[in-house]
Amino acid sequence: MRKFWILFLFLFLIFCAPHKKTRLTPQLIEYQNREKEADSLVKKGSYSCLKEALQIYRNFLDFPRLQKQAKEKLIKAALLLTLREKELGVLEHKSLEEASHLIQESPSLHEFSVHLDIVGSIPRRTKGFVYGFLKDSSKIDTTYNKLKKDVPLWVNLLKERYGTEEFLAYLYISLIDNFSPFLGQEKVDLSPISAIFPQSPLIQYKLSTSPVENEERLKLLLENEPLFHEAYYFLGEIALQRGQLVTAEQNFLKVYQQIPESSSTVISLASIYFAFEEFTKSLEFYEQALKMAPEYRDALLGKAICLSYLEKNEEAIGCCDKLIALGSFLMGEACYWLAWNQNELENLDAAWESAENAKKYLYGSSDLLTLAGIIAFKKENLDAAEKNLMEALQINATNYEANFYLGNIYAKKQDWKNSGVYFGLAAYSSERIEKALEEKIKEIESSSFSEERKERLISRKKAQIRKTLLAKATAFYNGAAGYFNAGMREEALKLAQKASLHSFFKNKAEELMAKIKELHR
Repeated sequence: MRKFWILFLFLFLIFCAPHKKTRLTPQLIEYQNREKEADSLVKKGSYSCLKEALQIYRNFLDFPRLQKQAKEKLIKAALLLTLREKELGVLEHKSLEEASHLIQESPSLHEFSVHLDIVGSIPRRTKGFVYGFLKDSSKIDTTYNKLKKDVPLWVNLLKERYGTEEFLAYLYISLIDNFSPFLGQEKVDLSPISAIFPQSPLIQYKLSTSPVENEERLKLLLENEPLFHEAYYFLGEIALQRGQLVTAEQNFLKVYQQIPESSSTVISLASIYFAFEEFTKSLEFYEQALKMAPEYRDALLGKAICLSYLEKNEEAIGCCDKLIALGSFLMGEACYWLAWNQNELENLDAAWESAENAKKYLYGSSDLLTLAGIIAFKKENLDAAEKNLMEALQINATNYEANFYLGNIYAKKQDWKNSGVYFGLAAYSSERIEKALEEKIKEIESSSFSEERKERLISRKKAQIRKTLLAKATAFYNGAAGYFNAGMREEALKLAQKASLHSFFKNKAEELMAKIKELHR
């Protein structure tokens, strides 16, 4: 009995003795505050917030007692950042490498290996052919078969747990968004996730872009969370799909100013400036894309075309040569623009060979057949020229150049009637070009461009109209001459009258009309 009371007293003293409070050092207080800040940044979930949070968590790795928790949080932030990078076409994933290294070196963190595999399997959303694709079909089959087996397992795993935290919910949505064909279902309902995390900007962002972009939700997200600069990328994509190039440009520029490493944004801006015929500016963005990925096929082709229109033919040829050397993708386009530039430099034998090579890849291209016909005409191979140009017109009967050069061919063959016919068709084809340019000017005038930009673009279009009017008058005059030589008075007079409306041909056309009338007497 005495032993019992001694033991009781001993335990009483232990448990009832006042506990010494853990002393919070300034360093620990600072850590707790910074940890809360990083956790809050991850919850906000924007690209810039995730990058900032990642840096804060890295700073805690120097403290042994804090390492495990810091590593766990760092891994989650790194994987979320990697997914965002892939969504925006960012080509380097250093955060993924960092997460992989931490998981490999820490046995206690191996539970994150499956999350690492999931994020690693999500494809990067780039535009066009950025890197060379796997040429070994067996590797492609292996990857496909592995995903076919793994994806359903991953989905079931996350489906049971995505309601517990936003990190897992984001992974789940990403899997569904990218691999739904592997699930054998028509559509997966993601609305329960929105109901579970109604106040989560991270989740609301993901749901506003998956499975398709939702303009209303993206704008609402930006009202509440203006740091989601990446939302402007998807608003830009929506505008691009609608043909609203000015709106698309404005949105893509907002992304570019904050996330210049997004290759998808850079290539989109390059394409928009190309559409605006701002070739120097377009070229700058294509070159930026090539700094990110020197073998970016679409950027190489875009650069080659810009250089072509800027009359930098030798540089354009260099780009085309590189594309052809890389092989596999955009070969027809590369050969076409190689031929185009070689033709501009009057290197006709090389141009003909390149055009013939382009035909191996491009089928049904009126422009390619026209170029081949022009090269053959210059080489004085009239039969080959006629064949190519006729094939071009079968595809596009309103092709001005094809009709014009056929007019020239028949003039050389002294087939005057056909010369008149095709020159006349060329002239009427140019009227379509003229009307399209006039419509473009109206579009520019009603756009939200700055006045300076409007003036510059309209000036360029007016110059193109002047060039087109001269080309039309030339075709009308040549057609009139053809009909005159064929003895077809009425047809000749009709085209000569139209040619006389242009100041350059007024006197010559009037002289021709006088000859026609004199011949009739």
